[in-house]
Amino acid sequence: MKIVNLIAFKIILISLINLNVVSAESKNELSIGIAIGTGIMENVKGMHTPVTGNPGTNVKGLVLDDDSLNTIYSLSIDYNKYLKDNLYLNSGISFARHYTVDTNITFDGGYNSEFPDIHFRGLALELGPSYRFNKILNFTPYIGLNASSFLGFQSDTNYAANGSGVYGEGGAETFVKCFGMTPNLGFFINSGFLKNYGFSIENLILSCDNDHNRSMTEGYTADFNIVHYRLDYRINF
Repeated sequence: MKIVNLIAFKIILISLINLNVVSAESKNELSIGIAIGTGIMENVKGMHTPVTGNPGTNVKGLVLDDDSLNTIYSLSIDYNKYLKDNLYLNSGISFARHYTVDTNITFDGGYNSEFPDIHFRGLALELGPSYRFNKILNFTPYIGLNASSFLGFQSDTNYAANGSGVYGEGGAETFVKCFGMTPNLGFFINSGFLKNYGFSIENLILSCDNDHNRSMTEGYTADFNIVHYRLDYRINF
């Protein structure tokens, strides 16, 4: 996922350079949105105690039998800055809640174990260019690519070592930090009763390096890939 972070950095750099040369025009917008989504959590890996088929305390990979990672909701505010022609700079912040399902995991070597559901909550930050196509009837389609981050917390981290509670229930929340990119495609309505309402599909592609999680007491890495379906309303100024 290093190439994802490099691409995201380039997106931010190019966008900021373009912002410095923008002419002052009153085509700016605020966009308020709400989204739900479905996706997966994969490539989970971290320092782990011995398991059958993989002895020793070392870095172990695992696969969730059901790798679903869904978004309960994502509430967002975006600022779209006009650059030139059909090009805008999008910057946004959102508060989101994601969750896995109650499933099993299979470790490297084949050992299988229970894996209670976990919840993530936090802030997502986005920055990148957005291109608007010519109007089609009363619709304006657009496409964009944002550099993205998700910073927040994970619940239900309890290891239950030495009889201290139940595995995967409660425990100290752990810090989550993810970076990547979010391509998006959408449209908004520019006339009529539903003027300024819009819909978009966006794909969060994130590489995460998180703190402790259950028996991965020294932290773990994972990749998040979530598709959001977003409704929004735009305010021009």
